Amino acid sequence: MTTCKKCGAPIAWIRSKDRQWIPCEAWTVEYHEGSTPDFEDRIITEDGKVVQCTFDFQCDPDGVGRIPHWRDCKYSDEFRSRF
Repeated sequence: MTTCKKCGAPIAWIRSKDRQWIPCEAWTVEYHEGSTPDFEDRIITEDGKVVQCTFDFQCDPDGVGRIPHWRDCKYSDEFRSRF
């Protein structure tokens, strides 16, 4: 595990299915998978799958994954591609 160069938060790196490294929060969360406007969050599974999901649900979770770090890091715009 490493830390964010800007905010200092612990980061876990997960390699996506297209072989890109994604900085994620160090902790895991349960999620409920879906593809409607109500499911506006994204989760990264340990095998690198990006899943559209929600964390606000009242049924059994579909899995466990990590939240991308750029979702909550106040410096995330500084790391985005300028293209």
